[in-house]
Amino acid sequence: MISKKARQARILEIIRGHRVESQERLSALLHDEGLEVAQTTISRDIRELGLVKIRGSYQAAASSFAASSSGAPGSVLAQFIIRTDAVGNIIVIRTSPGNAHSVCVALDAAGWPEMVGTIAGDDTIFVLTRDTDECGKLLKRIGELVG
Repeated sequence: MISKKARQARILEIIRGHRVESQERLSALLHDEGLEVAQTTISRDIRELGLVKIRGSYQAAASSFAASSSGAPGSVLAQFIIRTDAVGNIIVIRTSPGNAHSVCVALDAAGWPEMVGTIAGDDTIFVLTRDTDECGKLLKRIGELVG
């Protein structure tokens, strides 16, 4: 029995190495590796991993950002941010699963003066600001880009 984390890591490796047009194809490729996975599990994994179909095949959403981003943080923020909140001088950003790193890279690249630093997990980012005023300014700036 393979763990969920290991199975999802294997799915990511498969979609990076093969053209996977359907869940049935993904199931067959997993089967070829000795992994029997139910269709409902594959569907849930695709959703949790944030996989998207681009030109007819599954890809990791973060890689689609790298291929399509103009370098402006607004496009990646609007695409992946689900919600934001603030506590004191910290902004908490929730993203779609697996996309916090991509959003964090875009935030860091923006070099906004209100930000002191960022930390990204799988779907959550903490942004540290100097004080609550700077936090409010940055939250407004992000909100304008997200829409």
